[in-house]
Amino acid sequence: MKNLHVKNLVSKGLILFLSGIYSLGYSQKKSNDPLPNGSVKLEYNYPAGKTFKYVTDSKIVQDMDVNGQSMLVNIAVYLGCEVKSAGKQAENLNLEIKIDSMAQSIESPQGSTGGTINDVKAKVFNMIISPSGKIVDLTGASKIVYTVEGSGESNLEQGFLNFFPALPKTTVKTGDTWVSDDTIQTKTEHMSLLMPMHSEYKFEGIEKIAGIDCAKISATVSGTRKMTAQSQGMEIHTSGPFTGTQTIFFAINEGYFVKESVVSKMTGNIEIPDQNMSFPVVMTITSTNEIIK
Repeated sequence: MKNLHVKNLVSKGLILFLSGIYSLGYSQKKSNDPLPNGSVKLEYNYPAGKTFKYVTDSKIVQDMDVNGQSMLVNIAVYLGCEVKSAGKQAENLNLEIKIDSMAQSIESPQGSTGGTINDVKAKVFNMIISPSGKIVDLTGASKIVYTVEGSGESNLEQGFLNFFPALPKTTVKTGDTWVSDDTIQTKTEHMSLLMPMHSEYKFEGIEKIAGIDCAKISATVSGTRKMTAQSQGMEIHTSGPFTGTQTIFFAINEGYFVKESVVSKMTGNIEIPDQNMSFPVVMTITSTNEIIK
C-alpha cells in the first residue's frame, strides 16, 4: 500500500516537471555594419507585418525505481502559438504572442491525467527581448494563469522563459565555436526550479530548410536540475546532472528561427522527506520547436 501511495503521489507531481523543459533557438538580421568575410551577426529581428506560427512538441520519459518496483511515466507537452512584431522599445524587440492551443498529459501506472488546456486558448501577451535574446520583460505571460487536471495552477511564463535563447554577441563564421553559461530559475505556488546550464555551440554552415537559407548551429549542453514540487501537501525534491544535444536552424536574411530540436537525459534522484524516501530516476526529454505554415 505504501508503494502505491508513493507512486500516486509522485505521478500527480510529475506534470510540474514540464516547467523545466527548455527551448533554444536562434534568429538573425542583416546589419549595416561591415562584417568580416564570411561572417554573420546573429540578432533577433522579426519582420513587421508578418505572423509566425510555432508548434512545440515535447516528450518526457521518466523511469523510476520505487522500492524495487519499476515505474515508467510518459509525459507529453504541446504548445501552438503565433509570434509577431509589435515594434521596438529602444533597442529591444516587443513581441506579441498569441496562444493557439496547449495540452499537457501524463500516462503512468495510475492512469492518465491532463489534456487540452482551454483556459489559455486565444490569450495574448507581450514580451520584450533584447537583440541577443535576453528576456527584458515577461510579466504579461506570468499574469495568464491556467489549471492542469490533477496538477494544479501554473502560468504561461514557464513555457516562454527560453523560447528565444541568448545569441553570441560577436560575429561568427562557419566552424566557429563559443560557449554560454546560463541559469534557468523560476518559482510558482507549487514548484521551484534551479537549473544552471553550460552550452558549447558550433556554427555548422548554411542549409536550405523549406526553401529558406538557414544557418545551422549544433550544441552540446550539460548542467544540473534541482526542483521542488508540492503534491498532496508534501514536497518532492528532484535533482541530478543532465547532458544533451541541440540543433538549430534560423533564417539568415529574415531574422527568425525556423526549427530547433533538443534531446537531453538526466540521471538523478527523487526524495520525499515526509515519507523518508529516496529513489533513482532517469529522465529523457525530446523536444522540437518549429515554424508551421
